[in-house]
Amino acid sequence: MKKILLKNAKLVDDIGVRKSDLLIEGEKIAAEEKRGFFAEEESKNQFKVIDLKGKYIFPGIIDAHTHYLLHSRGTVTADDFYQGSIAAAAGGVTTVIDYIDFPVDGDFKRSVAERKKEASDSIIDYNFHQVVQDFNENISKNLADLKDLGLASIKLFTTYKDVGYMIERDQWSELFKRLKEIEILPQVHAEDDALIQDLKEVYSRRNLTAPEFHPAIRPGITEALAVKEMGEEALQADMPLYIVHLSSAEGLEAVRDLRSRKAQIYAETAPHYLLLDSSYLKREEAQLYLMTPPLRSKYDNQKLWQGVSTGEFQVVATDHCAFNKEQKMQSNSSLEILPGIPGTETMLPLLYSSGVRNNRITIREMVEMLSVNPAKIFGLYPEKGSLEVGTDADLTVFDPNLEKKLTAENLHSAAGYSPYNDFTVKGYPVMTFRRGELIFADKLRAEKGSGKFIFAHSSSLLQTQNY
Repeated sequence: MKKILLKNAKLVDDIGVRKSDLLIEGEKIAAEEKRGFFAEEESKNQFKVIDLKGKYIFPGIIDAHTHYLLHSRGTVTADDFYQGSIAAAAGGVTTVIDYIDFPVDGDFKRSVAERKKEASDSIIDYNFHQVVQDFNENISKNLADLKDLGLASIKLFTTYKDVGYMIERDQWSELFKRLKEIEILPQVHAEDDALIQDLKEVYSRRNLTAPEFHPAIRPGITEALAVKEMGEEALQADMPLYIVHLSSAEGLEAVRDLRSRKAQIYAETAPHYLLLDSSYLKREEAQLYLMTPPLRSKYDNQKLWQGVSTGEFQVVATDHCAFNKEQKMQSNSSLEILPGIPGTETMLPLLYSSGVRNNRITIREMVEMLSVNPAKIFGLYPEKGSLEVGTDADLTVFDPNLEKKLTAENLHSAAGYSPYNDFTVKGYPVMTFRRGELIFADKLRAEKGSGKFIFAHSSSLLQTQNY
């Protein structure tokens, strides 16, 4: 197989932006040199040459929060790992980190093996976070298996007590001590369950459960309270804590307060919390915009963008959870509508178009949030998230001038609808390389099942205690 020369592009990573040519050999980045360095070999037809004038090359984009083939409430998401990975590749994403349901018996070896089998159709690479819903002597012992299995993190909930997701408050301290001991990073879905249950009862009694009331039933203060509580535990344990899908101004203020007291809090938000707002929940098909935590006000959008602009968020990820239109429209009660929207494919163009083009962030900062940081935080760096010679040639080629309307017809999720139907972006991925193979360029070019599980090492946050 010929080496591939990618020439005349601008490379962007955490080092900066530079004009260089990249050489791919097999699955790896073989060399990076100044433009024209390979002219002699090129003239001898030693390479397959792709001229990328006017384009950027990023380290392959990572969506650190997806839910493909999610079994929930008696049904399953429209996007399995095959279809979800096609949508991901079309959006320049080369790796996702999905979730593994909690095994009640604490057998993480089995749960990981079963989830790897479910993901085996993927065309992109993948890793997992393990959900943990209980803590006892057996689970404490078995948590150590996760590191040997190549997982870097677990996910905890401070809500959904009624369906068994929530670990009781009095167990958190011992759980955090154990996670620190075995170098596993805790991440948390932070919403205060007790307040949500009270509000559910109040609004249900008045028959106020339509989608437009979802933000009132799960207000930003519930996020702030849970962030504060979990942050206190992290502070006491001298342990980093990763907050998933932070959605509110109040939640961000709670993060700031904890950080001012030297708590090691790392935060993720999602494009929909930056770009969509609660007015969408008053639309005719409001069900299509319902997720948890809910969409909030334009004020929250602005405050979260400020946080992104000032480096207070380390990661942007999507919480991709794609039910189809028929599934979403089965109920008009926010307590029953299947929560979640598709997002992996649109993450990069949305953040570039609304963030970089509007001077909210630099292109380097965008690449850090979408690739470098998730790779480091979840133990995949430098094989993923870098342009280092010798690492996996996961590359996203991006055309900053390509315009695209984000309608369902232009996207690849099996959801069959687009929450960003009203959006036209400028800047779009045009080629996606996964371990040196061009897997998407205008159309799918990869074989089903050609993605693979990537073994994660301990989070950089635990290796250094300083990020």
